[in-house]
Amino acid sequence: MRPCEDNENAAVVAACHGDVEALARLYERYYAIMVWVAYAVLLDRGLAEDAAQQAFVTACEKLHLRRPDRFGPWLTTICRHTAQDLRRSRRREAALQKGFVSAVQAEPSSDGFDRAVKEAVDHLPLPYREVVVLHYYNGMSYKEIESVLRLSGDRVKGRLARARRWMEAYLAKEGFRRET
Repeated sequence: MRPCEDNENAAVVAACHGDVEALARLYERYYAIMVWVAYAVLLDRGLAEDAAQQAFVTACEKLHLRRPDRFGPWLTTICRHTAQDLRRSRRREAALQKGFVSAVQAEPSSDGFDRAVKEAVDHLPLPYREVVVLHYYNGMSYKEIESVLRLSGDRVKGRLARARRWMEAYLAKEGFRRET
């Protein structure tokens, strides 16, 4: 076990025993990551922040882990479910109001490429969108993604490769060809 993992495990154990400072350290460590996990589901930064905060509230209410080393993946699962619940709730509200308006509007570049890339990411299946958002939008390394999502390195690399191929095909269909 690496020293940072020891410190994190100690913080999880302390937080489980009511140490507010330890919980604050965990919040600082994971908040931005959870925002990006939620963004991959919701495609809205404000809602993603709400979901991340709610995930921490839920985690605090249920913070009795048998395995402190699983805190990151456990929190990620809570955040993903919170975001999915929020997305379902938003869809129901939109249906009641007779119209769904996308809350995320990327500023298009003059040739529309930026908007097309955002649309390509938005159309990826969730497991692929999640690794793309964590890697490219949040700047997480493959190792960090492995740790947070509890995936093997090969799985992270494979999902990113498939996502890039899918996005390249999507962009080609939209008229943006890869320059060689």
